Amino acid sequence: MAAPTETSFETSRPALNSYQTALCVVPPAHICRDIDRLRASHDKAYGRWPAHVNLIYPFVALESLPRAIELIRSKLNSRVGIDQDQGPFPIHFDSSDSFSHRHGSTVFLAPVDFGEALKRFRSLLLEAFGRDAGFAPSSREEIYHPHLTIGQSTADEADYLMSKAFLLLPLEWDVGELVVLVRERPQDQGDASASQMRVWGVIGLNQHGACDIRRSNDSHGKIQTEEEGLDDPDASKAPIAQPEVTYYFYENHDSWAPARPLTSPSSHVKSPSNLTVSSYNVLVDSTFPPAEDRYPLLARTLLSESALADILVLQEVSDSFLSYLLEKDLVRSQWPFATHGAPGQRGNRRVGPLPSLRNIVVLSRWRFRWEWLPFERKHKGAAVLVFEDIGIPRRPATSDAQSSSSKDGADFLPLVLAGVHLTSGLTDSAVAAKKSQLGALVNHLSRAYPENPWIVAGDFNVTTSTVTIDAALRSMSISEETASTISSLETLLSEVRLSDSWFVARAEITDTIGSAPRPMSLEDIHDGEEGATFNPLENPLAAESVGSGLNNRPQRYDRILVKGEDILDVTGFGMFGFPEKGHQGDSEIEGQAPQPRYGSDHWGIRATLKIDPGLKAKWAASTDSQVSLEPTKAPKDLANISSLKFCLAKHAMLPTEDEINSRKEVFTLLKSILRQAPAQAAPTSGDTGGAPLVSAKSNISLVIVPVGSYGLGVWNASSDIDCLCVGSISTKTFFALAGQRLRKAADLGVRILRTVKAASGTMLELEIRGVRLDLQYCPATKIAERWSEITKIPPSDPLFDLPISSLKKLNAYRDMDYLQRTVPDLAAFRLAHRFIKTWAQQRGIYSARFGYLGGIHITLLLSRICKLLFRSAGAVTAADIICTFFNHYANFDWKADIAFDPFFNKQQRPRYQRSATREPAVILSLHAPAINAAHAASLPSVRTLVEELKYADRLLSDVGITWSKLLDGDERQGTITDLPSGAHDFHKSYSSYIKIDVQYWGASLAKGSALVGWLESRCVLLLVDLNRKLPDIHARIWPARFTNKDTTDSDKDPKDYHGCYLIGLAKTEKAGGNAPSAAAESSDRKKLAQGALRQILEQFTERIHGDEKYFDAKTSWVEVSHIKQADLGGLSLDTREWGFFIHEDTEPPSDSDADEPPEELPPGANPAPSPKPRSSSKKLRPAHDILHRILWDPSLDPSDHLIGYIDRFSGTKEMPVERWKTEKTDEEFVPMHRVVYFRRRSDGVRVWDREGRLDAVFGSGGGGG
Repeated sequence: MAAPTETSFETSRPALNSYQTALCVVPPAHICRDIDRLRASHDKAYGRWPAHVNLIYPFVALESLPRAIELIRSKLNSRVGIDQDQGPFPIHFDSSDSFSHRHGSTVFLAPVDFGEALKRFRSLLLEAFGRDAGFAPSSREEIYHPHLTIGQSTADEADYLMSKAFLLLPLEWDVGELVVLVRERPQDQGDASASQMRVWGVIGLNQHGACDIRRSNDSHGKIQTEEEGLDDPDASKAPIAQPEVTYYFYENHDSWAPARPLTSPSSHVKSPSNLTVSSYNVLVDSTFPPAEDRYPLLARTLLSESALADILVLQEVSDSFLSYLLEKDLVRSQWPFATHGAPGQRGNRRVGPLPSLRNIVVLSRWRFRWEWLPFERKHKGAAVLVFEDIGIPRRPATSDAQSSSSKDGADFLPLVLAGVHLTSGLTDSAVAAKKSQLGALVNHLSRAYPENPWIVAGDFNVTTSTVTIDAALRSMSISEETASTISSLETLLSEVRLSDSWFVARAEITDTIGSAPRPMSLEDIHDGEEGATFNPLENPLAAESVGSGLNNRPQRYDRILVKGEDILDVTGFGMFGFPEKGHQGDSEIEGQAPQPRYGSDHWGIRATLKIDPGLKAKWAASTDSQVSLEPTKAPKDLANISSLKFCLAKHAMLPTEDEINSRKEVFTLLKSILRQAPAQAAPTSGDTGGAPLVSAKSNISLVIVPVGSYGLGVWNASSDIDCLCVGSISTKTFFALAGQRLRKAADLGVRILRTVKAASGTMLELEIRGVRLDLQYCPATKIAERWSEITKIPPSDPLFDLPISSLKKLNAYRDMDYLQRTVPDLAAFRLAHRFIKTWAQQRGIYSARFGYLGGIHITLLLSRICKLLFRSAGAVTAADIICTFFNHYANFDWKADIAFDPFFNKQQRPRYQRSATREPAVILSLHAPAINAAHAASLPSVRTLVEELKYADRLLSDVGITWSKLLDGDERQGTITDLPSGAHDFHKSYSSYIKIDVQYWGASLAKGSALVGWLESRCVLLLVDLNRKLPDIHARIWPARFTNKDTTDSDKDPKDYHGCYLIGLAKTEKAGGNAPSAAAESSDRKKLAQGALRQILEQFTERIHGDEKYFDAKTSWVEVSHIKQADLGGLSLDTREWGFFIHEDTEPPSDSDADEPPEELPPGANPAPSPKPRSSSKKLRPAHDILHRILWDPSLDPSDHLIGYIDRFSGTKEMPVERWKTEKTDEEFVPMHRVVYFRRRSDGVRVWDREGRLDAVFGSGGGGG
């Protein structure tokens, strides 16, 4: 056979022009780990190319690979014994560099001596293909520069990425093999960007020639794709968790290194019973070079008492900060385990850089193993830790369940903690990314750790302020769908039983450790801003990061979520990271006072947990069956919170920005007038009106705070502002001074409408710039002086030994403050509150005066629902809260049960003696003396309330129900079209009505208002009388005044007011009969009933006309009649004020408080002559104060006390305290002035004696104990 010619030999060499293959050097797996961690965040080729150094690329066509490998082998064998280039050779990288291109820079690692060893070896390989060393296979690469690509960056971030790459150095290994890569494209995609370079073969290098090609089981940088290794086809799109290395600090080596695995199961230590977890975003505020001035402050913060925890979850951790932190001896001793070592640590225990600029790092006292769960977006993911020494015993399970047990052992369920830092921003794409990331995390935890207890901690970046969300909607920065998505994130978490530890602490602990440096006022805080961890209004670093955009409101970004409510009990929650003054060693400007310094733009949070496998059983044993609650899920048609807000806005229940600002100005003006401060001196955002102001002219302390709907944040445009003043002067003096100052401010739009003697005490009704205000005063000197501590002082403190009337006023604020601190989701609560109030108004059952629901009733009932719902179902939406409210109270046993807050007093049920005849419903207030807020309820009003609750509950189960239908009903036709839907039904539901006509032609607004107010209070007695004398008749009053709709404006006298109240009459179900003689008996009963009704109405009319205080026949008239439905005529609601404002000088009011403070007169006033001193300087507390103290003080046992009183016929008698009647209508009622002593049963000791002036309860009188 003829030998081949030179030409034929050359043509048999494959061309080096195919981008489908590459010949390269790949680092060993242990070196690739750190490189790939960095490439994953910065290299666009990560996942498609392994870490590599190209030798020849493009290489040969795929079909020419066997021939190419043969040529390489032949060439290397030909050099055996001639030089060492064909055998293993060392490669050493000692620098990082970059080269620029049109879109930025590519950062790479460069070998020592410019890679001369690689260049020589490459020249040898090229000779096998007939090419010289200067061969350039691509026009893009004229000269061969061996390099290992780390990633791409913008031009201005190239230095940053090079600094991270530098932390990988030095790198050195022996190149013992060459790797052939081939491109594999997915069958359904043809572009190269979707392909992946796979290892086709490996050429081993040794002194004796090339090894055989290995085609399988390679480990050369192969990146597992999301489609690989999935047994579950439904999980094909789920991210794959990547096992990572846990670091431990070894004192003997003074360095961080991979933690050694446990040698045996016996190495497990006993699981702790308590656990603390802290989370803190430490803020990266510069890319490169890193700003290190905050590092000492951050380290002090993390080691402070308020932040120190067993597990520390950090976000936005940079390489330089982690290196700084892990060098601290206190850090190393407190947290010897970490997800990452100290970046840049040299020597044999070299540690590479963190994967990105802002990283999640977890430090722990306890051993763990962990994995990284990547999200769709680069740089984003979750660190999932499994704590091998913390957990609970596995519950007994079926064999199927045990077969799918976790790898931690069949008898132990370790705690799983996930650290997160979700995508920031309030845009459609950012919110969608958050939802995707949370969903990916929840799905992974549910699949991998379904039975384990979970903790999820970190910066969720979920916008919580409703002001911010509404502003984004108005500016079209986000869509309505995105706004709904934000709300749905809470649902996503609650569906997997993840509870927010902040919510739990609010609901069950009532107090948290640590607070904002300057708490925001109730007027300045909006829904979703409570517990904010990111507050641009208080933190200058936060303000700098958001600028002047929409997101300048406080947000609760940071959270610690817990799953395992029957295992993990939240026992504490706190915040940390508040500013500190200049610290020794920190740089300060010379000559200036130290300024507050902030460690981060976030506050940190810490949760304290108790690990108790028997927690669920203990809760069930300590909880009364009455407070169990079954959640009612809202129908799909009602799940959209945006539609709920739209419905409320249509009914003017959501205040506008102008209305919010207007009320702030009005309240500020009132405070400035009463405090005699300049009107323009508006308080700062931290002035709640609660800080006691001491006048420069006297030592009068005066606190002014909002209470009621405005204080609770559930008000609307028609609501009054309820104001409570607490001060060091008497009631009479306060109202005298207040009256003077308010009248002087008439030019500012201030007027006093009237003085009201309400059940809670004297009250001034004011109007300031069109806004109504109710002003009450509580005389309590020590309370005013210690106001800043008022919510932290225990109820048993002697500070609250006040008269009952004072305590009732003060409790309006204390109860409100408690609810604001304990309702889990205050934003959802407020939304639900507004809807329920609107529903009650539309259905004619919103009026506490008539025995229906009032604001306080809705507040107490709804807060109870929110807390019980959170305990049983976790965080829920406002729609779920509303549906549960209707279902629960529609089926509530009002006759037997008491509605109370089960979390306020955990030790026992509240002690309350219910009157079966006078209290058909009991809704207890909170702080002692706990009173029945539903004291005005009657059997007819409770029956009406239950009927409406059941009706609403039935509507909620209808297909296609909407919020508007629930409030307004269906479209109605008829003569009455301007009435609420409930009023329309009311006018059509009864065959006859009691009509109470009232007419007033006086000019005084105060007298007109007093007349209708007094008449409405008498109507309740009429209902009670009707129910007692006509039990077969159900009477329902509509709680509003009607007027004749047909009367034209020209017919109306502007000084003549005419209206009416209507009471619908209907037979009760028990009134019917089926006996043969039922018809005859019915006729007789009807006549008797009509006669009794006439008598009742005549007696009611006589009582009204006989009251000279309120009824004046010269200016008013009241007439009561029984009419049929057809005689109602056209009616509309009368919303007028009856009368005109006329200034009337009245005597300053004075409450009958038993223990008012001494008068504090203004300077220059001459005090009245002192009366003759009494035998004792201390006034004896009255008997009713002693009675209430014994009844409501938990430290006193009412059953151990007797009351001694004077009987008019039998002399001194005794009665147990628990049997004492306080209602005047009770047959056993005894006036309190007949009480002469109280004594204990157990030892016979008198604890209070009127004659001997002894008081061992309060210590008053001459013989105090």
